[in-house]
Amino acid sequence: MLCNKRDDRTPLGSAQEESLLWTLEEISRLVSHSGNPAETLANIVRLIQRRFETDVCSVYLLEADRSTLVLAATVGLRQESIGRVRMRLNEGLAGLVGEQLRPQVVEDATRHPRFKYFGEAGEDPYHSFLGVPLIDRGLLQGVLVVQTAEPRSFGMDVVRMLTTAGAQLASIVSEARTMGQFVAPPTSAWRPWRTTCGGAGTTTR
Repeated sequence: MLCNKRDDRTPLGSAQEESLLWTLEEISRLVSHSGNPAETLANIVRLIQRRFETDVCSVYLLEADRSTLVLAATVGLRQESIGRVRMRLNEGLAGLVGEQLRPQVVEDATRHPRFKYFGEAGEDPYHSFLGVPLIDRGLLQGVLVVQTAEPRSFGMDVVRMLTTAGAQLASIVSEARTMGQFVAPPTSAWRPWRTTCGGAGTTTR
């Protein structure tokens, strides 16, 4: 039985909101000072995991086929699963976020009909799920996910702050892709793609 549930649905206290606002400023600094997109991505994931007090923070990037997400950075899941864990937009909870282009809050992910188990990721201990889409200029770039081992009800304030953080993250992913840079580590099979004036994603081969 799940117990000791943490409830984040109440409005954020001033100290917690100030901490999350600092997170947004720190992300802005990381984005403006780093020239390495993959390193920036990893640093932002670590920052979000710490500031939002979660056990896991992961980023799944949309691949060149525009229909598959690949794990590109994580704190909490197994590092060897980066570049290996993939799901189509019609699979899994991260896929659901990308498919519907809106946040998904799930208190017990294993009970959700869209839950998909990835044994190689080592996500067995984690129950609560919050995922937000990474969208830049109307185009999906990926999905930002936080998870906790203890049951947690993520409130709208937390969802709003993570969505804002995701918007900042989406911009660096989009810029890197436009320049043909790799955002994911070299071990990943993720390939950059750039957008055309027509707004559609075009693969870079």
